[in-house]
Amino acid sequence: MKKFYLILIFVALTWGASAQTTSCAQSVRLAQSVYDQGRLHELEDLINKALSSTSAACGQAEHVSLLKLLTLTYIYLEEPGKADETMLKLLQTDNYFKINEAVDPAEFVALYRTFRTKEIYRIGAALGVNASQPNVVNTISAVNDASSKYKYAIGIQFGASADVPLRLGKIKHYKLTLHGELLYTQHKFELEQKVSRGLNADNVELFQTLQGVESQNWLTMPISLQYNYLQNEKLNPYVAGGFSVGYLMGNGTLRSERFRDEAAALPETSFDLTREKINLSALIATGIKTKAGGGYVVLEVRYSHGLSRISSSETAFENQQATWGQYYADPVFKLSSLAIQGSYIINMFNPKKLRNRS
Repeated sequence: MKKFYLILIFVALTWGASAQTTSCAQSVRLAQSVYDQGRLHELEDLINKALSSTSAACGQAEHVSLLKLLTLTYIYLEEPGKADETMLKLLQTDNYFKINEAVDPAEFVALYRTFRTKEIYRIGAALGVNASQPNVVNTISAVNDASSKYKYAIGIQFGASADVPLRLGKIKHYKLTLHGELLYTQHKFELEQKVSRGLNADNVELFQTLQGVESQNWLTMPISLQYNYLQNEKLNPYVAGGFSVGYLMGNGTLRSERFRDEAAALPETSFDLTREKINLSALIATGIKTKAGGGYVVLEVRYSHGLSRISSSETAFENQQATWGQYYADPVFKLSSLAIQGSYIINMFNPKKLRNRS
């Protein structure tokens, strides 16, 4: 019996929803018929009642159809103020509404073009990985006969992103986009340092090898100007150039192990290294934006070239544990990285009447 009641309730709810949709669809058909017959003075009350009805609420498509008919009505009744107001409501209801020049009346097309209909900005989230490597400006050694080399390591980056499309003069397409991000960025790179320990009994040179990975955690703000060189309905490839400002959170941390020829390895150690707090970089990028839902999926490859020095000669021997325990001294270097990043950005609209330009 309970199952029977549940089925009845479900059928009643479904029928009620269907009745509401049908009733609104009937209102659209009735309004279209009245419009086609030229009885324009009857349409305002008819459409406003349908739009304000709570018993037969309209979906977005029906809502847009009614507002379009009402806008046309005000155009032909020569009430420009009301036509503007209704067109604005239409664009606020459906941010992606487009005119059809082959079908829509010329007066309606002309009115539509007096409104801002493009997105004004986009916001979203980004996630990616980067490969970082220092560019050594000045090598500093704690002991004689030491040599060092560096390799890239992989770090992660994620955060928020934003786009502001820019329009140049009378150009219809938005070729330029101002792009900005606020990211947590992890930079890592590998270090290998060899220090000579002299010769053994067989006259073979022995080495102590320091191997480690330095990690740095940055709050970065890349800002770039994107040029969309090919625009179509689905794909928007672009190139970009700009700069990035980074703020170091904490210090650089080096985790390392020491290996000695003909001797046991020493335990792993970790110590902090003094790094400059601000990092400036120049960046270039290329990517592609693909329309998806109410925004874009973005895939980008970006190279950042360090402009400022991350370390200095004044702090090269500041960490005594590194200097005397590991025989390691900081080189003076800049930091560069190559990143691959994906993001999703949502279009944000604010339709408005554009001012007449004389």
